[in-house]
Amino acid sequence: MNSLHPTWIEIDLAAITNNCAHIIRETGTALLAVVKGDAYGHGAVEVSKAAVAGGVDWLGVARFGEARELRQSGIETPVLVLGMASPNEVDEAIAKNVTLTLHSVESMRLYSERARSANRTVRVHLKIDTGMGRLGILAGDCSLFTRQAVAAGGIVIDGMYSHLAMAEEQDKLNDIQYERFQLAVNAMEAAGLRPRWVHLANSGAAFSLPKTRLDMVRVGNVILGLRIRIGQALPEYYRPALTWKAQLASCRDLPPGWGVGYGQSYKTKGGEIIGVVPVGFGDGLRQIPGNQVLIDGQKAAVAGRLCLDQCMVQLQKHYPMGEEVVIIGKQGNSAIWVHDLAALYQISQVDFTTLIHKRVPRIYV
Repeated sequence: MNSLHPTWIEIDLAAITNNCAHIIRETGTALLAVVKGDAYGHGAVEVSKAAVAGGVDWLGVARFGEARELRQSGIETPVLVLGMASPNEVDEAIAKNVTLTLHSVESMRLYSERARSANRTVRVHLKIDTGMGRLGILAGDCSLFTRQAVAAGGIVIDGMYSHLAMAEEQDKLNDIQYERFQLAVNAMEAAGLRPRWVHLANSGAAFSLPKTRLDMVRVGNVILGLRIRIGQALPEYYRPALTWKAQLASCRDLPPGWGVGYGQSYKTKGGEIIGVVPVGFGDGLRQIPGNQVLIDGQKAAVAGRLCLDQCMVQLQKHYPMGEEVVIIGKQGNSAIWVHDLAALYQISQVDFTTLIHKRVPRIYV
């Protein structure tokens, strides 16, 4: 692809649509596509539209500002805000039909007050803390709290959910959290208060703990074709959505013993061909030894320290300015994927993709 940019990211929207459809078929339940953090750096609006095309029932965001962006872009799919909301945001959520998380007595009072003031209702999902220690009420308080929320007025409880702290691991805490959540669900059913949407499974649990699927699963990684576990491949019908490319800026012969980069941590061992790629730690790569890129279908090692905006690579032959370089993706028979860099950096995949800088243009294909 010819690009107007020195470096850019291509997002395959068809892959996202495909991945969502496969998740729904594989789990046999409704899907909430988690698109917080600008869809983990992929672009929330475009990813959400592709996910809706794949059949998702809900979209999930962390903050109301993210929900506002979706609504302003014409997306009418139900949106759940998984975090807190300020008083003014509650008013806007009511107006824009955005569902909020009900997680405390304070949030109950706030939501009820703002809804009654507007002579409207606010839709919420009740958050149960089963062991994450984050937002939520305890399972034993669930039915009493729900009665209080209904009595306060203006609140419609459309769902209830919790979050697993160790879903990517085979840990007994998963069973403990599931049992705690089931106690809350059973109490709600006994009181005739069970809402329409009961959901517990995040990405890891959606595939490895079928009993947690309930009415809906919440998935982020896999809709983007990212692995649940770095060392475990997804089935081949899940396709990575993100490819990161650049154009070669320079290709030069350097003499033996020539220093490369800040601190001169690398010096040529003989006459070497050094290329310059316009991508650095200011774009989202990390200053950790072992970075590589692809050029002409071959892996090329980064020489020396990354710069903010550029990196230098060891080449086997000369290439013209503008030659395609792949930072993430496949070229020829070689590939570098997000999980490869996440393993090198010892971080999560979404930790990496979310922090790819906005100055790297996203191109949707």
